[in-house]
Amino acid sequence: MSRFNASIMLICAVIYSFFLSFSNVEPVFFAALLYLMVCEYKILFEVLKKLLFLNLFIVMIFITLALQDNLNEALHIYARTNMIILFNLLLFSHSNGYDLVRALNELKFPKRFVSSVYFALKMIQTLSNEFKGVKQTLRARGFHARSSMFSYETYGNVFGHIFVKSIRKSLALRDSFVLRGFHGRIYLLNNSRLSYYDVALILSVCLIVVVKVIL
Repeated sequence: MSRFNASIMLICAVIYSFFLSFSNVEPVFFAALLYLMVCEYKILFEVLKKLLFLNLFIVMIFITLALQDNLNEALHIYARTNMIILFNLLLFSHSNGYDLVRALNELKFPKRFVSSVYFALKMIQTLSNEFKGVKQTLRARGFHARSSMFSYETYGNVFGHIFVKSIRKSLALRDSFVLRGFHGRIYLLNNSRLSYYDVALILSVCLIVVVKVIL
């Protein structure tokens, strides 16, 4: 479970990402980043491994810009992208996805939008579990991925099965909520309490706003 308030996480993530996206890399942006690294030092190695994996895609953008004789711009984009991703990975490291729904609800987003996000996350979770089950079944039967027609047919059957299963589950979920009198709103338990962690995070992000807007 995250130590930060869901609404604070979402607001700080948006502010930090927005200002860093349109600015050069400056020392003020490292304050919030270092604070999160200290807070999540126990999982820092796991987060850095995820960042390293995502760099496989970021490096392609860097190389493209560098080949266009924009090395300075490529370096700035590479650094900004990594800092934004690392900030969000650390911030949402303990989130199960539904924190986002709770945050949107607390911030008074339209109820239908909140419900749509909730159902989207619900279906992603369901399909992810279904895919993991299919993978375990294939492994138990000794299946190994190869460049063969049999492998392609197996993959086609798997994705077709998941696609049909997703439609059936979505229809079943719709019928279930209709029977319960659903009218477009999901009722969630909100937790609006602020902790010392939230206050410190707010101050570190507000410092960015003060430096970039006021000074």
